[in-house]
Amino acid sequence: MISYKNALEIIANEISTASETKNLPLLACVKHICAEDLYASSDLPSAPISLRDGIALLGNKSYQVSTGDTLKEGTVAVIPLEEINNSNHVTMKQNIKEVAEDIKKGELLLKKGDYITAYSITSLASQGIKSIKVFKRIKVSILSIGDNLCPIQKDIKEGEVYNSNALSLGARILESGANIHKVWQSKNDKNEILECLQELSEKSDFIVTTGAMSMHDAMSKTLYSDEFKILFHKVQIAPASPTALSIFNETPILHLPGLPLSSLLGFELLGIPTLKIIKNENIQNKKSIFVKNEEEFTCKDNCTSAIPGFFNGITFKSAPSFKAGMLNVLAKCNGYALIKNTNIIEKDAFVEFFAFLKN
Repeated sequence: MISYKNALEIIANEISTASETKNLPLLACVKHICAEDLYASSDLPSAPISLRDGIALLGNKSYQVSTGDTLKEGTVAVIPLEEINNSNHVTMKQNIKEVAEDIKKGELLLKKGDYITAYSITSLASQGIKSIKVFKRIKVSILSIGDNLCPIQKDIKEGEVYNSNALSLGARILESGANIHKVWQSKNDKNEILECLQELSEKSDFIVTTGAMSMHDAMSKTLYSDEFKILFHKVQIAPASPTALSIFNETPILHLPGLPLSSLLGFELLGIPTLKIIKNENIQNKKSIFVKNEEEFTCKDNCTSAIPGFFNGITFKSAPSFKAGMLNVLAKCNGYALIKNTNIIEKDAFVEFFAFLKN
């Protein structure tokens, strides 16, 4: 069993990135990864502009302007219309947006590897950039393993459970800017698992399996056959400690437990970092904040624990229950606290909080 830190290091060092690119119109680039460095071709604004409706002062003269108007050379300030009769003190450059105050010519607007958001588009559009080169979205497949799983498309039978893990993981993958290739199910059987993985690996950039990771289950045992290169198996995290990462036919596979909270938090802790590398996304330390804990809770003291909960802007409150088998916990949370080797987290103690991000 390896530490969470070591697992992340292995992911960073062993997982290959995708390289295929294409050119897309600007609006179609959202949720893609930029494949080139993009620089500003001109200053913004290229001339001083007024930030208010009012009277512009130019030496001993003045003239009326509207918000956004280009100002005459030598204009020193703009007095808003509503302040004209009460303006006793005027400062230089008051209500003026100066040349290059927003963007300077030659400024780096977007780096290769940046995830493109709606706000990334703002600066690009201001420069008249109509299309850019992006990395093609990767294809991810999900294989759920279990003898009692029922696809959402079918009527459930006695003793079965709907395969909610696959839908949740699929939605999270789509949120991150990747595409879903296939969502399949397999019985807890070595030959059937291998057959599915063989076919999925032919057209998938990444595969996520869920279930059958207990010691005597088929996926856990199949990992040690010749077809797999194991990068790690079992991580000191709670939940999701049985998680493994392997290479099968040159395709990386993240093997998650089947219990819902274990599966979903395991993907958050290990699947998202893997996905970012495969997508060619710039890897940065995930942003966290240290906040006060609202109510005492306990967790395991021999590993790194991901505790789902809700941050209200002031304090963090853990979910009422965060057992590995809980299903609906994350729907009521906006992130998790990462606790390292500590059993009791007291009220008002500071915890490290990570928000669930959309990429």
